[in-house]
Amino acid sequence: MSSFKAAIDASILKPEELPLIHTSLSEHLASFAASGAVTPTPCPILKESLVYFFYGRPAYRSRKGTKAGEPIALCPVCFVFKPRTASREIRFLHPCDTGAVSGDFLMPELSHDDLADLSLGPAIETARKAVGLLFETNSNYFHGKAIEQKALTPGSLQDRFYRLLRRDGPADFDDRKSAIEIAVNQPISLVGHLDFVVLPNAFLADAAVRDTIINVWNCDPVGYPTFKGSAPAEYYSVVRNEVARRFMAATRV
Repeated sequence: MSSFKAAIDASILKPEELPLIHTSLSEHLASFAASGAVTPTPCPILKESLVYFFYGRPAYRSRKGTKAGEPIALCPVCFVFKPRTASREIRFLHPCDTGAVSGDFLMPELSHDDLADLSLGPAIETARKAVGLLFETNSNYFHGKAIEQKALTPGSLQDRFYRLLRRDGPADFDDRKSAIEIAVNQPISLVGHLDFVVLPNAFLADAAVRDTIINVWNCDPVGYPTFKGSAPAEYYSVVRNEVARRFMAATRV
């Protein structure tokens, strides 16, 4: 067991459980409606078929949709699951994005050689403890504000990870350096398990999509406006703001 994992396991502070969040592209809404679930796909990094979530944060960003004027179908759709639903089926849990670690995008603090030691206990309690140890509160975690830690062994994984969390830009990575990543190896039903879904108004205007969200998935739709000529990737920050607004209303952050 790594000293980093041991420190998190020993943590006592456990803020309230946050929802798991799965972000995809709006072009997949029809397939989500047809299957009624998010389903595993092969992962070249962890060598299994997995569904990926981030704990309490809409941190995922697709490589598609970065150019102005690309189709609205490449805008994000964000599924926010109720606590104690998808979180019951955890296969892997890491304190940051495994793709960034594996690809050496978090250098010099972390490299692909650290991936195994970054693997934490596959339980939602581990995520709560990690938030308590690294950020102290859910609000600090949501905003990526790591607390200051003292007396860490220089060069240890824990020391290097804290330095990464507290390092400012410019950098070749984003807030996924501090977002807890959770992977599940089985389909997770959307029916009755969702708190709300954030999606473009243009898709929410579709009667079939709206009916599925409200009457089949039994959750709230949260629409956001889009503007002709903008890049779909611009709306990841809009989704984050909508999630933050809902969380603040529910006193989660």
